Amino acid sequence: KRNLDEIASTPLSNVTFENTIAKLMCPPNYKTNPQIAACKFLQHCSPDAQIREAASNAGKLFAKSRVEGRMRSDVYERVVAFSKTEECQQHRLGEYERHFVRASLQDFERAGLALSREDSAELQRLLEEDSKVCSAYGKNLGGDATKLFFAPEELRGCTEDFIKERLGKDVEGKCTISLKYPDIIPIGQTCEVAETRRLVSEAREGVNAYKNNLDLVAEGVQLRKRIATLLGYPSWAEYICTKRMSGSFQAVDEFLTNLQTKLEAAGRDDYETLLQLKKDHCKDMSIDFDEKLNAWDTGYYGNELLKSKGVDSEKIREYFPLDHVVSTTMEIYQELLGLTFTELLQGTYWSWHKEVRCFHVKDTASDNSIGHFYLDLHPRDGKYGHAAIFHLVKHNSTHGAVDCMLCNLPASTEGKPSLLRHQNVVTFFHEFGHIMHGLCSEGIGNSTRLAKCPRDFVEAPSQMLENWCWQKSILERLSKQYQTGEKLPDAMLNDMIQAKHVNVAFGSLRQIYLSRLDLEIHGPHPPKTAEELQSLVDKLRPAITLVENPPGNNMLRTFGHLMNQYSASYYGYMWAEVLSADMFATRFEKEGVMNPKVGMDYRKMVLAPGGTHNITDHLTKFLGRPPSNEAFLKSRGILK
Repeated sequence: KRNLDEIASTPLSNVTFENTIAKLMCPPNYKTNPQIAACKFLQHCSPDAQIREAASNAGKLFAKSRVEGRMRSDVYERVVAFSKTEECQQHRLGEYERHFVRASLQDFERAGLALSREDSAELQRLLEEDSKVCSAYGKNLGGDATKLFFAPEELRGCTEDFIKERLGKDVEGKCTISLKYPDIIPIGQTCEVAETRRLVSEAREGVNAYKNNLDLVAEGVQLRKRIATLLGYPSWAEYICTKRMSGSFQAVDEFLTNLQTKLEAAGRDDYETLLQLKKDHCKDMSIDFDEKLNAWDTGYYGNELLKSKGVDSEKIREYFPLDHVVSTTMEIYQELLGLTFTELLQGTYWSWHKEVRCFHVKDTASDNSIGHFYLDLHPRDGKYGHAAIFHLVKHNSTHGAVDCMLCNLPASTEGKPSLLRHQNVVTFFHEFGHIMHGLCSEGIGNSTRLAKCPRDFVEAPSQMLENWCWQKSILERLSKQYQTGEKLPDAMLNDMIQAKHVNVAFGSLRQIYLSRLDLEIHGPHPPKTAEELQSLVDKLRPAITLVENPPGNNMLRTFGHLMNQYSASYYGYMWAEVLSADMFATRFEKEGVMNPKVGMDYRKMVLAPGGTHNITDHLTKFLGRPPSNEAFLKSRGILK
């Protein structure tokens, strides 16, 4: 506030870049204040419920403060005045500085500074209400302590270790199952008992799941629609898309429609393949076949399909002990991007749990410090339930960036290390890519929302890096049998690579469904009630994914992306996949996945600019031509 007050006190006739724009580029706000960042962040990871509650409340206050800052008409007047000065008009500024002039104007205007006093006050109230609704939704997710109890025979197909680790923890003779990923993924993929899979699915999406989250979604989308209307946009989706790479809702709509059309035939074939597997399985088990794939069937029969291709997910786990995967992943990133990581000794850094690790990052060539990152990898009560990166502190002229990875990977047990599915390996590699994006961003102004990477691009760098987890040379490095130390055998490795795109069209249709669902609820006529949200999901899911939605179930109860900064932006995962496929095929696949020159080009041309300037221009420079969707379509088997 003091920083903004200083700008506002500057006479309009005396505004300069230094006393106006520069102060907005790198303000002393929560993104550059370690104490404030830590306070807010603890709502996602502190083992103390009271601290999580206090951090959540602090987050609401910070959000309110940010909204108030963007509504400062006196500051906006100085930005407008500067944009008309000779210093700005006569191109005396560099391109980097000019970006921030444009971004500052746009940021204030999108915040409603052109509104009347009454409408401006209403906008601020709506933004604050939306922040509270999203916070309550996230609190329901993070605070969930649901436990399900199954007899060992009800978990038939799951590994002996999986059952043994959970048997008798709370109820004698029963296995305790939470709704955390290390519990639900193995059940969804390997449990032969359909009723057990159904019960777990219902616990996550059914009418009793996550308290009033469906009502909160209905409230949130209505608030966002009212915000968009005040700002002159027909929908929240249009308001969001105009600031993304896509540029408009229409561009996204055409992108998804085109993709769905090209995937539908292959997706139907994938569905029929899985259905035949289910029919054969029911016959072998002498159980009734209901002639359809249920929501709780897709993961199990998808895994069975992989096994039929020689891919045994449980056997493969033996070759991916967590400690080896983590250390090797960091070695690969250091080599590729020209960085050096040094782990700090416990007790020498701020921490919220004994399992948390912290690393210092330097540029290898110059030995200059870049920043730090934390790893918090295992599930616990009250912790954020998915895998995500939190940019705790953005770097500026006084200190480096600090990022944190929160994951829910299985922990080691007595006598046996944590073993990862290959899917977990890919997830870890992906999330670590986000840490690198945050740390390798350059320029002192990149600490602010004015240089925020567009949501439909931000996943592209990490999605591209997932390709490393499918390269033979990299898999040989990442794998190490936990008892013998042997690398993944060639036969298993080749089967994995060959099966990479098995069922990919069917899976892509699910991503299109989630993207469509996001855009529908943020469209011109968003659902008003939980009942309307239910009707939408019941209609949309089978129309796109070919799988019926179970009665009363609704994944919006746990779809946290749509109640945070990804609202109206989930399509960005598919959009970014197109870009990531192009980057990998054009440079790394041709010139070498561990080619240090290509790695440095990628770091400097793609990661370093952050969200400044035009992302398409950065990609064109890295690729040597404008981006294309050809590599993506080939990777999905759509083009030969």
